[in-house]
Amino acid sequence: MGLYEERLNRIHAAVALEAVDRVPVISGNAAFNAAACGVTVADFISDMELNCTCNIEGVKKCGDVDGVQLRISTPYVLPGMWLSQIRVPGKELADNELWQVLEQELITEDDYDTILENGWEAWYNEYMVTRLGNPGKEAAKQFQYAPVAKQRFLEAEIPCIKEGNIMSPFEMLCGGRSMQTFLIDDLMENAEKVEAVFKVIHSYNMDKYQKQFESENKPCGVWVGGWRGTPGLLSPWMFEQFSWPYIRELVDLCLNYDVLPILHLDSCWDLGLEKFRDFPKGKCIMALDGKTSMKLAKDTVGDIMCIMGDVPAELLAFGTKEKVYEYVTHLLNMMGPAGYIICSGCDVPFNAKLENVQMMAQARDDYYKK
Repeated sequence: MGLYEERLNRIHAAVALEAVDRVPVISGNAAFNAAACGVTVADFISDMELNCTCNIEGVKKCGDVDGVQLRISTPYVLPGMWLSQIRVPGKELADNELWQVLEQELITEDDYDTILENGWEAWYNEYMVTRLGNPGKEAAKQFQYAPVAKQRFLEAEIPCIKEGNIMSPFEMLCGGRSMQTFLIDDLMENAEKVEAVFKVIHSYNMDKYQKQFESENKPCGVWVGGWRGTPGLLSPWMFEQFSWPYIRELVDLCLNYDVLPILHLDSCWDLGLEKFRDFPKGKCIMALDGKTSMKLAKDTVGDIMCIMGDVPAELLAFGTKEKVYEYVTHLLNMMGPAGYIICSGCDVPFNAKLENVQMMAQARDDYYKK
């Protein structure tokens, strides 16, 4: 068995809540890989071959990492997910600044009527071109290079567990409407119409995702995003009506097609962890970002699904390597040995210290030498 198979089997065993020889480490590196390789972010996002090279070499610099969550990292997929404009280095920003999402109220109440009348696809395609500047043109470079990147990572013996993102209507509209307008004007004062729009969007997306899962380009795993539709931000009735049912259906679709759902749960989900007990055992990853209690997650769903995380971004950027080492060792004691994967909480920040990121794998390695 080669190194690639060894690493992949270790990850699969962790997901299935089976015994492992050691807890896997998964990279959450994104733009950090550009910094680790001495490349500007502008060059990183404009050249897919360079991007892939940095993502391979950047991971190698972090120690004995078992896998990654991306092979290519660019910001041009974000507008399609968040329905928001972006600012990118080399254009609106200096060459070595991190890309930014420019969230503002671009979607109007009249757009809701248009979506209900004409459907989601026609409105979405026009919106992407006329109001977001056609980011799909740049995003296409990433998708075109994807088969090459997949082969390069295979040759580097680095498994990748995520090959796409699937979205709930909540997350998409929250970005395009802006959060305050969406939560107050829409969900509180116009709930009936918004829910009708949700159903139109979700029906279209579910059909699109199903076709993708049935195609030759079926992903091995996808992020199922929970960025703002969280029980920590929403009232119980809002969460039950506008967020959870859609997340549930997205996960069920993944499970029906044997696609690994990686529940990318940013923010605090402490009040909603019980919901995830409804999913079958050993089929999902719950990825936490440092805001949800890892102990509570372990106690609540640790017998149902693998938990991944949650070395905080602020610790990787501003802490010391000793503190990172201590934090990871604590996680290994609390979360392992089965059903746990070490990872950063969300992405490794662009300004993380390399010596801090290296401590995630180093602490794991040392833990199993005791």
